[in-house]
Amino acid sequence: MEYFKGEERILYIKILGEYIPIGCLSENSFSESSETIDTTTRDNGGWNTSRPTMQSYSITFNGIQVNSTIAGGDLNVASYDRLKELKRDRQLLEWKIQGTNFPIVDYGKAYITDISEAAPVNELITFSGTLNGFGQPLMASIALVLLNNGDPSVIIQDGNTNLIKV
Repeated sequence: MEYFKGEERILYIKILGEYIPIGCLSENSFSESSETIDTTTRDNGGWNTSRPTMQSYSITFNGIQVNSTIAGGDLNVASYDRLKELKRDRQLLEWKIQGTNFPIVDYGKAYITDISEAAPVNELITFSGTLNGFGQPLMASIALVLLNNGDPSVIIQDGNTNLIKV
């Protein structure tokens, strides 16, 4: 049996054509749900039944704030300052959750629907947010990892013979 650590699954968003990680990420989670309609009839022996209809998903994340937009900051990550701008601009984002030793990459599109910060006395400033899914999330197994300028790139197979960079 193989176990995976949380730090092996990192949330990335695409900015200016490149996936960059959410900076100083301390947690991210992925949640799916389905609405249902009642299908209970007299023939169900007194038990409720239902069928799924509309589906949705969301991704929540938490991190420690760093400067990711102004001079002297780390422009290779997205922290609260950059995420706040994307939320206010109502930008539809491409995202992926990818791990170093995890064989699956999840990806899709979403909007930032919630972003907040916490600034407690004598502690680091943290932030949290929610990506609300747009359409169906996709999942693929990693077919090949290539090095591109020292950075790993994930290549997946699309079900035919085409390789796609994610």
